[in-house]
Amino acid sequence: MGRDPAMLTARDVYVLEKLRSDWPPLTEEWTALLDRKLSAGRLTAERRPPADLAMIDARVSFRCASGLTDTRTLCLPGTYAPGSAFLPVTTFYGLALLGLSEGQAMAFARPEGRRDWIVLEKVLFQPVAVSDLSYASIPMVRPAFRLIAGGLEERAFAPANENGPTTGPGPSAA
Repeated sequence: MGRDPAMLTARDVYVLEKLRSDWPPLTEEWTALLDRKLSAGRLTAERRPPADLAMIDARVSFRCASGLTDTRTLCLPGTYAPGSAFLPVTTFYGLALLGLSEGQAMAFARPEGRRDWIVLEKVLFQPVAVSDLSYASIPMVRPAFRLIAGGLEERAFAPANENGPTTGPGPSAA
């Protein structure tokens, strides 16, 4: 049997190892999938992840065996809210997507005794790509105005009445 098509970042490996040691096994099949992911290839900390790699906090579009096509953000279990656009890595689909590149698929066993698969269609957002922006590369924009200390000291301001510049009975009862 060949190696699973997955490449995990150092952060993803850390999260999965914490899940393995701290969480009770959800099901036998989920634990088997987790072990498969932990035996996958790993990126070194110095190497920049490819732009098409599914990792935690990446927004991905995928298709699965049931015909479902969806777009979700892979997340940690504590950040998931039911009905939201997040997919925690504690689910079969979330765990299977982790470490895949665009176009790659992964098959896995389900507790119901059936086989399932998922295909990573597209990585729409990857947090590493955004965090690489350095402030040195952003051009400095000069402000449109200058503040001058004491510039308005000689000007007198007349407070305005709610009814305008004339005196009157007060605000209208409109």
